[in-house]
Amino acid sequence: MEIEQILERVDEVHKQNRTTEILLLVGTSILFLCGITCFIIAIVKQEFIWSTPSVVTTGLLHFPIKEIKLLRKKNIALATAPALISQLPKAQAAEEIQKLIHNLFGNDER
Repeated sequence: MEIEQILERVDEVHKQNRTTEILLLVGTSILFLCGITCFIIAIVKQEFIWSTPSVVTTGLLHFPIKEIKLLRKKNIALATAPALISQLPKAQAAEEIQKLIHNLFGNDER
């Protein structure tokens, strides 16, 4: 497989990851705005029960932020790996690719 084909595949993965990242950022923003809105309503109406949804939405922000962080780490690894690995001898390059795949996907609990 030529380096151009590898780079095309990496670029395709980046596009897919970027779409997922944007969706997670939009969802995170919506949750944040809902939480702020409920908090402001609680302050204005002096009914502090309205602050409960704010606590819930803030708690729900943990998952999208964790996913965005993971996607960005994977994108960095995928962007730099082909250039670095192409400089190695074939046997060592194969070993490094296996390590990269294990580091990116071997530790996922999914």
